[in-house]
Amino acid sequence: MTRRFAVSAAILVVLVAAGVFAWRTRETPNEREIRSRLDALRNEVNTSTKDGIGVALHAAQIGGYFTEDAIVELGEGAAPITGRETIMGMVARLQPRTAAFRMDLDDITMEMTPGATTADVLLTASFARRSISTGEESLDAREYALVMTRTDGTWRIARITAIDTLR
Repeated sequence: MTRRFAVSAAILVVLVAAGVFAWRTRETPNEREIRSRLDALRNEVNTSTKDGIGVALHAAQIGGYFTEDAIVELGEGAAPITGRETIMGMVARLQPRTAAFRMDLDDITMEMTPGATTADVLLTASFARRSISTGEESLDAREYALVMTRTDGTWRIARITAIDTLR
């Protein structure tokens, strides 16, 4: 009877742990939509183009992930970047230099506000670059806090703030 009780208790513990894990990791439809938007932004950033019209179209597509009055604060004394148009202009100008990088987004956590029109998102963005001459890859990772808002039925980034970490 003791062995049977131990097996039953072990099965119960596993089922409870699986239930708690499933409950804690479930996402709401809004959270799934935000994650999907961030994945699409990552894919768009990692797409490169070389010609003039393609660069402008690429910048406009990336701009669509931001609100009109978006603010990007990179920290370390850098002036904030304000507005979708400014972001698009910078993307267009930096395209030749950033084409060598690949961006990944990891450790994405979200907290929805009541009413589900605003979300606070924390994530780690890592930028990898492979040297053509040596084949070595360099990696730079930073943490960011995003504020995303739902406008016209679409989640867009209203603010990005770099989080200073201990170095």
